[in-house]
Amino acid sequence: MERLPKKNLTAKIIALIMAIILWVYVMNEQNPPVETNMEVPLEVRNLSTSAMASGIPEYVRVKVRGPRTIVIGLTHNDIKSYVDLRGLSDGPNTLKVNTAIPANMELVEVSPEKINFQLDTITSRQIPIEAKVVGTPSEGGAIEKITYSLPNITVKGPSELLNRVTKAVATVDVSNQNKDFTVNVPLTIVDDKDKAVEGLTMAPGNASISVAITPMMSKKIVDVKPNVIGILAKGVVLNQINIKPEKVEISGESAAIAKTDFIYTEPINLTGIEKDIVLEVKLQLKDGIASSKNSVSVALSIGKQGQ
Repeated sequence: MERLPKKNLTAKIIALIMAIILWVYVMNEQNPPVETNMEVPLEVRNLSTSAMASGIPEYVRVKVRGPRTIVIGLTHNDIKSYVDLRGLSDGPNTLKVNTAIPANMELVEVSPEKINFQLDTITSRQIPIEAKVVGTPSEGGAIEKITYSLPNITVKGPSELLNRVTKAVATVDVSNQNKDFTVNVPLTIVDDKDKAVEGLTMAPGNASISVAITPMMSKKIVDVKPNVIGILAKGVVLNQINIKPEKVEISGESAAIAKTDFIYTEPINLTGIEKDIVLEVKLQLKDGIASSKNSVSVALSIGKQGQ
């Protein structure tokens, strides 16, 4: 077997080396390495469906270096940054950010390089709904009763946040309302100091609240007046009428009470009466008015005519 010719071998090797050097030189001149910064989404991998991670940023900044022709065509989809949460326990955790880049590229920097976050188990529980009333009804009105379409809602989220929750507040504006109404209002989850607790989900997020408006009640002391009808027996006269009590307390709608200065008894029939008598007589009360007493004692003093 003939040996490879050694003639001009050294010159050929030198020529090859020079060609490589020239190629590198040309490539560096025509397609030099450059750096670029890109903000890429931070992917969370292997997070359990029964867990929630808080404090993980949505994006990280990645600096890479590579040939200009490759860097120019680089997109966010070409770089993947992620953290792997497999096997972690509840509580504070720290993880390094992993980054995958295209071939022929060099990873220069990832910011942040590590992230600190909180991992919590997701649980749920029911909390009561409470109405927060703002404003005042129209003049003469008052809130009689508030009812809810449902007494509780289900709240879901990290156990650490759920432990702070006490109720769901529904803000109801009753300004200038003068009759019963129903309104659908959004709910706000709050703690024992009525501060909103963020980071939880609730179902449903709204509640139907019904408010019963009743006219404002007033009270007043008024005189009792006798309502006398009929004719006494022949030869006698009515000397005096004494009512006990002479005054009673009435209560009811403000407008009706304001128009009432006294209360009449039911008719007292004098027909056939010929001597002193004491009667228990009911009071005549208008609709919407109540009295501390429903009847009074009426004493009729009868005398002989001409005496």
